[in-house]
Amino acid sequence: MKYLVIFLFALTFLGSCNSKTSDNAEVSGKVEEVDAVTFKNLIASGNGIVLDVRTPEEVAQGIIPDAYVIDIYQSGFEEKLQSLPKDKEVYVYCAVGGRSRQAADILLNNGFSKVYNLSGGIVDWRKNGFEVVKPD
Repeated sequence: MKYLVIFLFALTFLGSCNSKTSDNAEVSGKVEEVDAVTFKNLIASGNGIVLDVRTPEEVAQGIIPDAYVIDIYQSGFEEKLQSLPKDKEVYVYCAVGGRSRQAADILLNNGFSKVYNLSGGIVDWRKNGFEVVKPD
């Protein structure tokens, strides 16, 4: 009986560790959590796009230069992500990193394979003295 319980626990644990989404679509990558210095270096590499997922009120306070802005709370968020090139890395941020982490997971579930989340968000970016500009 003891071994049966251990076996069932192990089976349950292993089954919960698969990399499939709820609709059985295969997820092709993973989200990398990075600090502001690493995020800045990734942007400088020129291999990706910067995505700001904050609200319009937050965006009005300033954005990372050249960022695309798509509010995660806006209806049609996932559809708007489809306008981004899937062959590029995506560097996503919000205020402190929570919403951008959610957005990063959504990006993975929609076919993006290289996604980086700014841990600490634009708050950490500013603490490091990095440039913020007013949106157009």
